[in-house]
Amino acid sequence: MDITQIYNDNKNSVYRLALTYLHSPAEAEDVCHDVFIKMIEHKTSIFTGKERAWLLTVTANECKNRLKFWRRHENEELSDGFSVEGTQSPDILETVMSLSVKERTVIYLYYYEGYTTEEIAGILKITASAVRSRMERARKHLKIKLEGELS
Repeated sequence: MDITQIYNDNKNSVYRLALTYLHSPAEAEDVCHDVFIKMIEHKTSIFTGKERAWLLTVTANECKNRLKFWRRHENEELSDGFSVEGTQSPDILETVMSLSVKERTVIYLYYYEGYTTEEIAGILKITASAVRSRMERARKHLKIKLEGELS
């Protein structure tokens, strides 16, 4: 397992997923670093070819842990000034980022990372039907928000 190659191949995906959860570039960078440190510590327990799924699962869990911590300690809402490379419309991305954490996470993993609903279920540790329900709700909310912007 070449850690440098895995890092170079996956750093943007890990960062963007963290950004979808946390809305803070600085916090997303911290999570990204923490995730790759955990990967180095656990490299013997990661199956070859499954590194990306492992990284995204750990990223999602790390972000959830931070969000729980923040809720318990009543921090202020974080700034959501950020950009994601390769997106075609910043307005759509902003609308996606305005969704709830659960909805925007499945949208991000499905449309931006190309995972199937079954793979997303494995990453988020929920059922595939829950992923599909979240996708349906997210699409409905996106449609309403985007139609509101066009009027």
